[in-house]
Amino acid sequence: MATDKRMSAEELTAYNKKVLQQAYNKVATGLKNLETPMLYKLYLEHIGKLQGQGLSNSILIHEQMGNATQLETYEDFQKKYGLQVNSNSTSIRIIKNNAYEMEVDKDVLDPTTGKIMRDEDGNAITKKAWITIPNFKAAAYFDISQTSGDKDKMPLPVIPSKEELLQSIEGLMGQPLSMISDMSALDQNTLATSAIQGLVSQQLTFKTDVFVKDKLGVTTRVPKTEAMQAFEKESAIYALCHHYGVAMDAGNVLGLARELDKSDGSQFKGLLESVHHTTMSTIKQLDGQYKSLVQEKNQGKEAPQKTSIMDKLSQNKDVILQKDQTNPTASKTKEMGLS
Repeated sequence: MATDKRMSAEELTAYNKKVLQQAYNKVATGLKNLETPMLYKLYLEHIGKLQGQGLSNSILIHEQMGNATQLETYEDFQKKYGLQVNSNSTSIRIIKNNAYEMEVDKDVLDPTTGKIMRDEDGNAITKKAWITIPNFKAAAYFDISQTSGDKDKMPLPVIPSKEELLQSIEGLMGQPLSMISDMSALDQNTLATSAIQGLVSQQLTFKTDVFVKDKLGVTTRVPKTEAMQAFEKESAIYALCHHYGVAMDAGNVLGLARELDKSDGSQFKGLLESVHHTTMSTIKQLDGQYKSLVQEKNQGKEAPQKTSIMDKLSQNKDVILQKDQTNPTASKTKEMGLS
């Protein structure tokens, strides 16, 4: 008679807890690895491909597969795209929220005093209510590189051209569109770098604090030092440039990463959260603006004929091209002629 190798409920619970703890351990290891400037640079080059993931999962995925781009479950690859995960492929673990609801007896509070209401015998008055119980699990995913089959059904991320990227940035910064097709590829790259620098500066204008959690999970606001501000700004600029195929020297971000004080682990994680949010939210906005741009072109709409951010960039391109791009403290917004 064959032996039933399926886990009991208790064994499955213990296994899931073990796998989840392993995932948390990898996140902690990954955070420690990001203190090394070169490893941090590689991480910045990767996170743009991990849209929809939070900081912890971005680190977790990067630690397991530094070139992962499109993740799905084993079943979804089959059902959605007809792709088969290759045999012996190692799954990529991602921490997923697995919260569930439970019906409980909840104390009724007096709406005026906020105190627990009691009956004539002094017992607390309760009512049935549903509450959400936080719970997490480590789910198994695979990257498209681990699959075989016709991958044409899998939607690929569309990266705009330099001209389209610049026009998308114009849209986000509230300026009309313009054409730069007459510029050389080098000039377009230089102007794209400066435009991204200006956009990131705009995004970070009012983000002067970093949110830090202590060991008890209590969040406090800590004002960013000049070093922290420079680190965040240059990190986001480098990640965005790499994501959109804009050539940029890594010297600035490596230098700032070396100089940053990382002695306070919680503060460093809070700063990484800020870098991650700035990068991901900017990519989401730019991609949305690019889609709108494509829709407008498809509908044959004419661009407004007004002085635009790209006109200003074009007028100042000679100055921009002569600037030393290795200076992380320069005011790019002023340099671009936008302030």
